[in-house]
Amino acid sequence: AYLDHIQCDSVTMDRMTTYLDFIEKRATGQLQTPATWVRNFIRNHEEYNFDSVVTDSIAYDLMVACKEIGEGKRGAPELLGDVVIKPILASDAYQTKLDSTRVVSNDHIRSLLQRYATRKTKFDETIAVEFQI
Repeated sequence: AYLDHIQCDSVTMDRMTTYLDFIEKRATGQLQTPATWVRNFIRNHEEYNFDSVVTDSIAYDLMVACKEIGEGKRGAPELLGDVVIKPILASDAYQTKLDSTRVVSNDHIRSLLQRYATRKTKFDETIAVEFQI
C-alpha cells in the first residue's frame, strides 16, 4: 500500500514484491531457513554418521555449497524458492577505479578526522547522559 501511495516505479515495485514474497514464504515455512538447510545438508552428506560430528570434509563441502549458492553457480530452490541469484562475473565488475584526488591536502585530512572525532565525542556524551543513574 505504501509503495502504491508514493507511486513507486515498476522496477522497484517488482523487486520489492519479489523480496516480500520471499520473506512471506520463509516466514510461513514454505521455504527452509538457512539453519534448516545447513542441518539437512550435513545430515544428507555421505560421510555423516549421525553422531553429531561434522568432519573437515563435510564442513569443506558445506562451505563450497554456500559459496556456489551465493555466487549463483548452484541452485537451492528449497532455500531460495524461485529467487535466482545471478552469477558473479569479472566482466560485470565496475571498471571505475577509486579516486583519491578528492583529498587534496593534509589539512583536508585533518579537517575530516576532526569532524569524525567531534561526532564520536557527541555520541559518547549522549550515551553517558542516557545511562546515568
